[in-house]
Amino acid sequence: MPAHVLYQIPIATEPIRVIIGGVCLLFVLAIFGSWLPRVTRWLLGLPRKSAPRTVAILALAMIPVAIGLAPLVVLFALIRNPTAYVSDAGVMQESLFSQTPVSFTWGQIAHVSCGSGRGAGPRWFSLVSRDGRRIGLGNPGGIDFASLHVLLEDRLGPAVMESCPRAVRKSFAGLTSIGLPSARSHRNPSEGELVGLFAR
Repeated sequence: MPAHVLYQIPIATEPIRVIIGGVCLLFVLAIFGSWLPRVTRWLLGLPRKSAPRTVAILALAMIPVAIGLAPLVVLFALIRNPTAYVSDAGVMQESLFSQTPVSFTWGQIAHVSCGSGRGAGPRWFSLVSRDGRRIGLGNPGGIDFASLHVLLEDRLGPAVMESCPRAVRKSFAGLTSIGLPSARSHRNPSEGELVGLFAR
């Protein structure tokens, strides 16, 4: 883990890992624990036939095995749960199949694209370095990507963030400037204050 971490973004939160891991485990057990042994016994019991036909039968029988490898990869990813870190120095992401993480300093990032979900805030960022390497940041839930958007915009500038909409900076300074009471004031505005406010 780098020093001075500002954001720590795992690939999935603990509840999501448990749910997806359980589904993938059932899928793997169904293929490798039930289907594959039965097909193996069936293939061994077939009479000798021509070599091309035997190869074709074996190829068709292995298709579900190949499909079953995808849940295995997902399970491995959930067990590893690689994490991305945004720090004062830049961005680093742990690799799924390697012990060497991918890391960028802020000056190495050449382009950032982002996408938003149903809400107004961003749901993912894709950071591309000057040498073509890429880091993807997805929000597994519970991480303030709106403030991360502001941080990326401040560190990298609008030219690097050109494909992303401008970050929304929430400010309440304008409320008191138009005559509304301060947030620290617990009294309700009087009728005269409201009439004067809407008359402007």
